[in-house]
This record gives sequence, structure tokens and C-alpha cells, in this order.
Amino acid sequence: MASSDSRHLLLVAVLLAGCATSHQGRGLEHATLVSTTRQSATARELVEAADGTVFVFWSGGCPCVRRYQARIEALAAEWSERGIAFVQVSSNAGESLESLTANVRTRGLKLPVWRDDDGALAEALEAKSTPTAVFVARDGSVLYRGWIDNERAPGEDGREAWLESALNGFVTHRPFAARSPTWGCTITRALGRAAAPHCQQPMGEQP
Repeated sequence: MASSDSRHLLLVAVLLAGCATSHQGRGLEHATLVSTTRQSATARELVEAADGTVFVFWSGGCPCVRRYQARIEALAAEWSERGIAFVQVSSNAGESLESLTANVRTRGLKLPVWRDDDGALAEALEAKSTPTAVFVARDGSVLYRGWIDNERAPGEDGREAWLESALNGFVTHRPFAARSPTWGCTITRALGRAAAPHCQQPMGEQP
């Protein structure tokens, strides 16, 4: 699924990894989230509670999110023992906390979903599609932004574990790619622009 161009971009990103600075996480304190378990916290508070935090931008109507849900939950379980937290976030206009709660219950999700009601976190972390993952260090530095991997389905040949490579690089203090290509369903900011969600490479998204 990954093209030779995307592989070249990843190699370039490796050279740039480690250049992430804390200014990339500005605005975290202004993003107040409420979870489907009725917890409330700023994104800054969530980030400061772990060595690293992976924000996975989530939408109940996105087929890409459905396809990746089991992988997200497996990674969250594996990495929680190493000080890395996974936080699923809904920033789409028109998704209410009540609808998210119903989705969590109906689908039997193992992780809560946090509602980013005004899209402040998606804006702060420059997330444009679901299920984009943004890995943030405790100090607010954005260390990785992209997709979990390049698979359409688990078990495909040629898998490139982009997010796992970043997490492993973080804990072992080795270089890793700071970005990957992203596809997915575009995160909408206004109801008037909303369209039926489908997996694609969002217009204007740069890998």
C-alpha cells in the first residue's frame, strides 16, 4: 500500500526525528475533553500523567476507525505497561458525547472516547483525519504524527509499523520517523461541510 514516494518521505523524516520541540504542543491546556466515562480533563493534564501519550483521532462513522479498532486496543494494552497512554478523541462536528457513549457500549470498546467538542485538540495537534495518531511526550513535544501502519487489513505483506517504530524509538532513545502518510476520513469542523465519511487521503494533507 505504501508507495516508493512515501518510503522516501519516511527516510527523510528519520533524519528530522528528534527535532520536535515543545512549541508543537501549544494549546493543549486550552483543549478540555470529556470522556464517555464522564471524566473531564485538559489535554495538558492527560499528557502530564504519562511518559508519552498517543492521541488517536476517532469517529463513530469512519470505516477506517472500525478497521483499526482492534489494533488500537492491542497497542494500548501492550504499551500501557511501558508508560505510554492511548487516548481516543472525537473532534468531528456533530458527534455528541451521548452518541459516542452509545458507540462504546454497542461496539464493546475497551477504551473510552474523549470528546473534543470545539476541535481545539485536533487544531493544536494538526490532526486532519481519522484515525490519525499523534504521539506527544510529557513536556508537550509532538514526536510523531501519522497512521499506525500501512495495512488495509492485519496480516498483509509489506507491513510498515509506523507508530510502533516511533514508540520503540522513544523508549530506546533511537532515531525514528516523525511523520507518516495519512489517509482516513476528514475531520469536519462544521456541520455544513460534513459529508458521508469514507477512507481516503484528505485533500491538502501532506505526508
